[in-house]
Amino acid sequence: MFCPKCGNDVKNGAQFCPKCGEKMRVNTGSTKKAEKKGVSFTWKRPQISIKAAGLLGAVLVLVFAVLLLKPSAGKIDTQAMMEEYFAEHSEYSENENLYRSCFSYMVNDLTAQFSQNIKLSLGKAGENFADEDVREFSSKMGSVLSEFFSRDDNLEQLAESVTGRSYFEAEKAKKKDGIVSAAVTVHYLDIPDINRQVIKDSTSLSELTKLIKNRSSVWMGLSEIAFGDVSFILDRFEEKAGGSTADKTYTGTVEFTYNKEEKRWEISSVDSGLLDAWFGIQ
Repeated sequence: MFCPKCGNDVKNGAQFCPKCGEKMRVNTGSTKKAEKKGVSFTWKRPQISIKAAGLLGAVLVLVFAVLLLKPSAGKIDTQAMMEEYFAEHSEYSENENLYRSCFSYMVNDLTAQFSQNIKLSLGKAGENFADEDVREFSSKMGSVLSEFFSRDDNLEQLAESVTGRSYFEAEKAKKKDGIVSAAVTVHYLDIPDINRQVIKDSTSLSELTKLIKNRSSVWMGLSEIAFGDVSFILDRFEEKAGGSTADKTYTGTVEFTYNKEEKRWEISSVDSGLLDAWFGIQ
């Protein structure tokens, strides 16, 4: 800076001019302003009130709680739940109606196949009957089989032979239109195919014809059958079923709901065809 009196060049910050002794004028205000201009400013976050901050925090906590507690369809173990479901419905004491439906289907199909094949089969075994006699024989055979299979121990043996070959595959649950569901496919025993094998079994036919062979009339033979032992039919069925694999399939839908009180998923609806297939009913 320069002295205002003599114009001498004076060092910055000097109080007096070294040449003439004039007091130097220092403008502190402008200096402060200059210093301020050199300061770099940083952005400050907008301030919110304590009340607003508390409200925002509560909202965030609620959002996270909903996300964490909300049941997820992807977490449903459909395979385990369906395994438990089929196990429960395989208990005879609780599902006798299913066992009886299984035996009714078995007997009706077996009787129908006997009706279609009995004349030819018995003819090969050396027995010949008129068409009318064959129809009567088939009807009587149906009654005999029905009475035999309706016994509790035979019901259980038959159903266990069928369900023992059943298995299932459950897909992952998915949510659509507010409904959580999964497709389940049951692989089950082909009862009509096993019955065909039983009928074609020469051993079974020989045992069957023994009950009517050398009788003076077919009615005496039928009477013998009515009181005879036809357990070989069930034995042959079990034998054929044991060497077979489940080669029929049925796919149905199972729906699930979340029990908030129990905090777990539950089965709310099952396609009835899945249980029928499990018991071999087509």
